[in-house]
Amino acid sequence: MMDESTEPDEPLLLRGARFNVHRLSLIGKDGKTYQREVVRHPGAVVLLPVLPDGRIVMIENVRPTVRETLLELPAGTREPGEPAESTAARELVEETGYSAGKLELLHEFYSAPGICDELMHLYLATELVEGDPHREATESIVNRIATPAEVSRWIDEAKIRDAKTLVGLYAYLRQKG
Repeated sequence: MMDESTEPDEPLLLRGARFNVHRLSLIGKDGKTYQREVVRHPGAVVLLPVLPDGRIVMIENVRPTVRETLLELPAGTREPGEPAESTAARELVEETGYSAGKLELLHEFYSAPGICDELMHLYLATELVEGDPHREATESIVNRIATPAEVSRWIDEAKIRDAKTLVGLYAYLRQKG
């Protein structure tokens, strides 16, 4: 994670537990200097866990920031310097209880490049073994197992509203034809 000592032209405005907020100075076409706040983030993973029968392990996740329970793919923030694949293996167990025999990187994407440098790594998780989740004390999560047809219907009905989940599911469903 960046801090004020690594980027002197980006003063630190807020040091958070998972990300920092910096002030970015941009020179406009008019020659004026403009200030923008930018979130510096260590990156994250999103997992697409698929059971041997093709069903997808999703979660219902209470999200206090939007005051809703969202249907999501499991995901999590990388620790600074942590390899994305290690985060993926850890987060899958933490959020769902499943461990993956195989993790395959499908895609990388920025979550919100207008305000944040968070790079997300999308992993297909297969050869799943069921176990007990190790959820954080503040997490309220329930596993939701769904067929690809159910997932497609939920997308069509706008029941899935989380961007990382939509990106992951679109990438996977497109791949499957």
